[in-house]
Amino acid sequence: MLKIVARSSLSIIAIFCFISVIAFSSLKISFFSFIGNDETKTESFLYMMSMENRSLHSVLPFNPKRSLGKDALQLLTSINLTDMKTFLISEIPGLYASSPKILIAGEGSDFTNLPIESPPPPDFGEWDETEEDIEKQRAETLALTDDYKAYIYHSHTRESFLPLLPGVTNPNSASNKEKNVTLLGKRLGEKLEEKGIKTLVDTTDVQSILSQRNMQYYQSYDVARELVVDAMNKNDQVELIFDLHRDSQRKDVTTTTINGQSYAKPYFVIGLGHSNYEKNIAFAEKLHNKLEKKYPTLSRGVFEKPRNEYNNGIYNQDLYEKSLVIEIGGVDNTLEELYRTVDALAEVISEYYWEQAVEASTNK
Repeated sequence: MLKIVARSSLSIIAIFCFISVIAFSSLKISFFSFIGNDETKTESFLYMMSMENRSLHSVLPFNPKRSLGKDALQLLTSINLTDMKTFLISEIPGLYASSPKILIAGEGSDFTNLPIESPPPPDFGEWDETEEDIEKQRAETLALTDDYKAYIYHSHTRESFLPLLPGVTNPNSASNKEKNVTLLGKRLGEKLEEKGIKTLVDTTDVQSILSQRNMQYYQSYDVARELVVDAMNKNDQVELIFDLHRDSQRKDVTTTTINGQSYAKPYFVIGLGHSNYEKNIAFAEKLHNKLEKKYPTLSRGVFEKPRNEYNNGIYNQDLYEKSLVIEIGGVDNTLEELYRTVDALAEVISEYYWEQAVEASTNK
């Protein structure tokens, strides 16, 4: 019996070592790369650091290659070679403070494919919008004010998608002025309107305002808060508020196939940095469950982020209980995939809205 156990153990260890060798051999760094010339040393060092500091992707290729070895290693050990935290996260509890936690997991969601927030654009602060341009844009948006029920905005206006930007390698570039996440806000607004929910879509360029005021990228939510408060003051009937983003994860994490068509997977973010967050969670959970029922495998789930030096942790959700950050797809998703998902979100949001309206009228 002991011989059988010993042989089995040795076999498992041998398989693990074999997979590890294949996986690590697919990395762009090795011991020898650090004793080569200066260019090789620099590239290897930057690559290693970019696994944790995503802003370094702006000076490195944005397409890390997958391999069978890396996938097998992750399946067996939950170690993701492109995310250094997975080597230590189960051993050092403090690392969880800088990572989002899963409140409700969608299919395929675990700590090896947690959301990745976009780094600041490499050309942040070098934009040509004037203060007059920004004020004109805001005036045009607010001129539409009239009994809106939903409000959509974008704290990170310039987040974009590589398929929309031929020849571009960085989807966080400030040059993504037209083809960015605001396309999804406009689409969601149109679809909600079709379903009888009057929607105000605010495409104010938050990053341009930051640039004009000499503010930092992490202050995006502070500027966005001004937009939300302004819109709420002028629209006291708003009941649903959505801040749309996109994740920086790659296509294998952010895409699913339903009835033969590919969709960009969304997820909901809840900030724990205020006392009323449980109501935001309840709202997100209802939308997640409706997506699960109508479009199985679509939602990545609901994630929480505490308030600390790494995270904003509020995301302006303290302003209203039915306020959510929704991240739709990732850097590799096509506009067709994104629009299919937006249409699905519009379907479940409108279903939720009209159910609540019927319930409110019944209770009068």
